[in-house]
Amino acid sequence: MQSATNAEAARAAVAAYVKSQPNAALYQLDSARVMDVDTNWQVLVPRTDWAGRMPNAAAFEVDKKTGTVTTLKVK
Repeated sequence: MQSATNAEAARAAVAAYVKSQPNAALYQLDSARVMDVDTNWQVLVPRTDWAGRMPNAAAFEVDKKTGTVTTLKVK
């Protein structure tokens, strides 16, 4: 795993993670939003099956040092 020192690296780490999931086609990776949160990046990725509801995006956290991607619960 590589470090995620910038927003593009975080976006790429989430894209690789999502593509390994069985429901990868539901995620709109080109519309992902990245936010800098201390030692992590938070990446919000809209889902096609969540259109019209709130929240309409899945949330992921990327550790800046390790590049490890974890899913976050959305409410």
